[in-house]
Amino acid sequence: MSQQYDADAPEGSNELGSQYVSKKDIIWIFAAIVVIAIIMAIVGPSMKKRADESNCKSYMNAIASAISQYAVMNDGFPPLYAVGENGSPALVDGKPIVWASVIPPLPRGSKFFCPASKHEEHVRVNGKSIETSMFQKDEKILSHIDLSYGMFSALSGRKVSDVANDDQTILIAETANHGALDTYNPLPFTLEDQTPVPFDGFAIGFNNSNGLPDADSKFVTRLAFPNTKDGNFDREVTDARHGKNVFAIYVDGHIGRLTPSDMRMKTNSYMWMVR
Repeated sequence: MSQQYDADAPEGSNELGSQYVSKKDIIWIFAAIVVIAIIMAIVGPSMKKRADESNCKSYMNAIASAISQYAVMNDGFPPLYAVGENGSPALVDGKPIVWASVIPPLPRGSKFFCPASKHEEHVRVNGKSIETSMFQKDEKILSHIDLSYGMFSALSGRKVSDVANDDQTILIAETANHGALDTYNPLPFTLEDQTPVPFDGFAIGFNNSNGLPDADSKFVTRLAFPNTKDGNFDREVTDARHGKNVFAIYVDGHIGRLTPSDMRMKTNSYMWMVR
């Protein structure tokens, strides 16, 4: 192996050593890479989970603020959706017009879908959103909104004063579209011929109604809890978006967590009630 030699060095001094990386150095470098990879494999998922939770809460705070602005300007909450055939969502350019389509634009960097949600859980609706990337210089304006949050159907177009306990009643929560991941959705929107409409993740309804609850309403629908298709909300649900929970916006604007058992209507609870 070639060695460097310093002509000015005192006689008998050691050679300066190899100008190449030795086999021992390579082993140490490889070992360091392996250790870093192991640490990232252990810590990485936990870091991503915390980042997803933080971003989801941030997006929901932005949504809460936008709906609050809408409510002030229009003396009430936005309509749930534009109604079409058989009470199903009307489609414009193949996409429904829903509450997220009409509220004020979100701040740059905010989204209408949780970063922990799967693509199949999203519903694409009319409206504009912004796409950003670390690999692109300019923001891209999209002519649609990808949505993984649903609005409580009973509050569609209602006044804020119609809510008896605004710190206890849900306004927006994390939802899944059209029963994705075996989420609970026994009453999808349908056309006159009973053909299901593949867009419903924008709405939180009931087991017997996509509008107001009645005495026979027992469960709420479309919350993003996988494996609840059979209506069992008391078991442990795995791989929910945030551990065993999803996030929700209450009418007063604060963010809280929901568990699968919160899909069950409870006596003396204001969670899914209006006046």
